[in-house]
Amino acid sequence: MNDYKVPEISKQLYDRIRLVRRDIGDLLFHFTRRVSPHIFNMTPQHTISLSGSASDVLWEILFEGKLKGTANWTYGEKCICFTEAPIQEFNSIFSLIRIAASKQERPRYEPYGIAVSKKWLFEQGGRPVIYDHPESLKDFPEALKYRFVPYNPKEGIDFTWEREWRIKSEALKLNPKQTLAVLPTADEAFDLVYNFADMEADWDYSDGEACIAGASHVPKWLAVSLDLFGFNYHEINS
Repeated sequence: MNDYKVPEISKQLYDRIRLVRRDIGDLLFHFTRRVSPHIFNMTPQHTISLSGSASDVLWEILFEGKLKGTANWTYGEKCICFTEAPIQEFNSIFSLIRIAASKQERPRYEPYGIAVSKKWLFEQGGRPVIYDHPESLKDFPEALKYRFVPYNPKEGIDFTWEREWRIKSEALKLNPKQTLAVLPTADEAFDLVYNFADMEADWDYSDGEACIAGASHVPKWLAVSLDLFGFNYHEINS
């Protein structure tokens, strides 16, 4: 028996609130950024050289079918981080690239990444982070420290705009039915879907015998482009 209490709200009102609130969505986003050039082992016999661009990082994630955890900001626990900010809000964030005078002034991430269902990630163990005063960390149980993010607006410590979620994991296997690739342009989205698609034979049985009449592409990963939401990647990089 659960002993917690939640505010009472009708389903009709809940649905209406979600309909009018622009800051609530059903997806969580993980964006990539540039890394050092490296060799990627596609198979034991086949390796390719990657430039380390954010686009290459996304390609590597989808080829392996997983996101890898890091412990950079999570107190020794390897985690994968997401943001729950709605997709239409990223236009303003990535547009900051255009006015950045230096690398340090650019957003940490670029407009390449993946989106997963919020319900799906919750079922895997993903949770929203907990924003609290920096001195509160000592009061957190060990099992919750990975979710802690320091917050003190008086001292200018405020990362609440990231709307962050985390899942504690060495690697998170992605489910293609619960995952969208996110790219800046429709052309790149189309190319990604096409290049990752499997080939499936089309069979003809008209003469009583089965013969191959052609082949078709069966998508493995689906994709969405940010330019559908008014984002102009070429403009901000010109």
